[in-house]
Amino acid sequence: MKLKIYFLSFIFIGSLSCTKEKPILFLGNFDADLEIPAGLNTVETHYFILRNIPVYFLQNALLSGVDTSKISNISAGRGSINHILGTQDLDFINTISIYAVSRKDPTVKREMFYLDFVPFATRREIRLLSSTTELKEVLKEDIVDLEVRLLFRSFVPNTLRVKLNLGYTVF
Repeated sequence: MKLKIYFLSFIFIGSLSCTKEKPILFLGNFDADLEIPAGLNTVETHYFILRNIPVYFLQNALLSGVDTSKISNISAGRGSINHILGTQDLDFINTISIYAVSRKDPTVKREMFYLDFVPFATRREIRLLSSTTELKEVLKEDIVDLEVRLLFRSFVPNTLRVKLNLGYTVF
């Protein structure tokens, strides 16, 4: 009887892995600094616009030997927010959304990262979830604007400097 159970589970697992995946052409990383002023309230969502952020798309494509016309998809990779100075925990933040905005056409805005509930025990780093939005239209410009939306669960105790460490995957 055990042999039949193992055989069936092998067939099931094998059938899940038969999908053809797109090869990863290269990974890109960039960062941006954000200053969160003291005293922001818990009622409103606070918007921060970070202008002219280089994403190094063309440089990474060139270094990887990838023809940009062959790129089919760009997705968000890993993302985090890290406290730069001080000892203040980041658990006063409740929700986060980060959008890439086209500089040529500001109506083109794509969500890259989000976190709907920041855990209460968060210290100096918040790991973000990657959005499934297609980013090719925005990131191919090589320099973008970022829109960071923050909703707080308590008042911001003092002015904080944080670093956004963001990445993307090119297929």
